[in-house]
Amino acid sequence: MKAIKLIIFFLIFINGAFAMQITSEDSSFVTSILPDTLNGWRSEGSDQIYTAENLYEFIDGGAELYLSYGFKKLFHRTYVREGYPDILVDVFDMGNAANAFGVFMHTREKVEAAFGQGSEYVQGFLNFWKDRFYISILTMAETAQSKAALFKLAAQIDAQIPQKGKIPDLVRKLPQEGLKPASVRYFHHYIWLNSYLYLSHDNILNISEKDRIALGKYSDGSTLVIIQYENVEKAKNSYQTLGQKYFPEMKKHRVFKVRNMFLLFDLQPPYLIIAANDQSADGLTKLVQKTIAQLK
Repeated sequence: MKAIKLIIFFLIFINGAFAMQITSEDSSFVTSILPDTLNGWRSEGSDQIYTAENLYEFIDGGAELYLSYGFKKLFHRTYVREGYPDILVDVFDMGNAANAFGVFMHTREKVEAAFGQGSEYVQGFLNFWKDRFYISILTMAETAQSKAALFKLAAQIDAQIPQKGKIPDLVRKLPQEGLKPASVRYFHHYIWLNSYLYLSHDNILNISEKDRIALGKYSDGSTLVIIQYENVEKAKNSYQTLGQKYFPEMKKHRVFKVRNMFLLFDLQPPYLIIAANDQSADGLTKLVQKTIAQLK
């Protein structure tokens, strides 16, 4: 996973030459949170801006992730220092804190608190979120000097974003007992549910951009999903279709087994709860009961 991240950001570096030049208004924004010089590094060339229309030019094959979270703009700057590896910084404006949190948590393996409202560092790559922003900083080769500069840059950006964003309310409804913090996910596109908990390659839960999903994994091996539909009627219709067309077993059994996985669906309009475990069904009912209590 980490190797994939580094490859993606290497592609970002290559594709940066095709960016649009940023406007004076955008430039003043970038200047306010990014320093011109840093521990001997200096910004190279003009800053670059990407929107939903041309993000594919910057992240070839990876733009879909950001677009699915309501991406607004990306600001990119490269820092250079003779004899040292370049440092690349990308500031993603995700529109709101919930989307910034969701992007940050998308592939999280650990969650640290060094920067922003949650950060992660590994092998020359640091990323964090704060308010509506998701920030990634990459040094093309990790040295003691480039790592120190990378951390200093992160601290300066963190300090220049005064507001803190609110973690999505739906995420707070995940029962905390046994929850693995780094496993938490938040999104509103069905394809990500299929990647975290595979039920079907199709959108069988009728999830749209107006719906919200929180997911977490637990120490007993269970996965919990809470879908908050845009209204009660949609939640009821989705649940009914689920039982009639895809999982007829749920009409007879509260907990049932499909493809070596125990499943439990529970409707609490406008919420639909899904609990799954491929090892045992023992804890699913209790986990769902705790979730229902959290929803009230």
